[in-house]
Amino acid sequence: MIKRILAVLFFVFAAQYAKADSEKTKPEWVHNPYAVCSQNELCAVGVGPGLNTAKADARSGLAKVFEARIKSSFEASLDQDNDETKSKVKDFISESSDVMLNAVEIKETYETPTEIYALAVLNRPVAAKITQEEIDDLDQKMLSLLKEDTPAAAVQLEKLYEQRRSLNQRHIVLTGSPVIEEVTYDQVYGNKKARIGKRHIFLALEGYPDKAFDQTVRSVLRENGYTFARTPSDTTPYVIISLIPEEQYSNINGFVKYNYYFTMQAPDRKTGKIVDVLTTTLTETGRNEQQAHSNALNSLKEYLNENILNLNF
Repeated sequence: MIKRILAVLFFVFAAQYAKADSEKTKPEWVHNPYAVCSQNELCAVGVGPGLNTAKADARSGLAKVFEARIKSSFEASLDQDNDETKSKVKDFISESSDVMLNAVEIKETYETPTEIYALAVLNRPVAAKITQEEIDDLDQKMLSLLKEDTPAAAVQLEKLYEQRRSLNQRHIVLTGSPVIEEVTYDQVYGNKKARIGKRHIFLALEGYPDKAFDQTVRSVLRENGYTFARTPSDTTPYVIISLIPEEQYSNINGFVKYNYYFTMQAPDRKTGKIVDVLTTTLTETGRNEQQAHSNALNSLKEYLNENILNLNF
């Protein structure tokens, strides 16, 4: 009995000694990543049972550190904004941090009998260059949108401006300095105030009654600054929409297939003649016609948002 107890104690002490010895032999960066990181780098350590898990954990940790720094910088500099604007920019900040993961590299790894450690590194100058290129691209798009006189362009301009502000905060964290705005806050929101609500249209549904279809189109137009008249008039553009279904052959048992032909017509601003503004064919499947129709409306919403800047009525 005594021999058994002594054997158990021996193994316990041996395991504790091995663990302590393992801690001593771990490289310093495991506990302090900045022991091997320069001032031009942001670093984080990840751990996992396998190499891929450790790398993913390190990249995730670095993204969280980076996002926290950007949000801290944002909170300190944008106190004058309303809560809605702050919320929108914060969403872009999270997306911005995730995008930066593409610029992260794994600099070191260390393996123990039970787990693997990985050191993720973000090079500030490299990340700053990527950020500058993204901002330059947005600036060109914003300058182009500023010249448009549609409410949809004003809404898109605001979205791009919010996105640019989050990128600018990223640039500040990386370099200590902002990128001067090509399009200013006053221009963006002054343009929005001048455009939103100034495009009043009468929306008419052609063909069989389809409340869901009508509401889908109205929701996209409303989100992009259009308002609706209750009755048509000589001064209000008469916009006609239609969605015509046509059943197709389906080779999948238990499913139906339809083509949905969408058309939007409106008066040409120069001639006044009714012309096709948008047309597309949506091919959808479902367990029944109702499900296929619902899928078509989701696809239509995406299509309208992608083409909203082509509307000029």
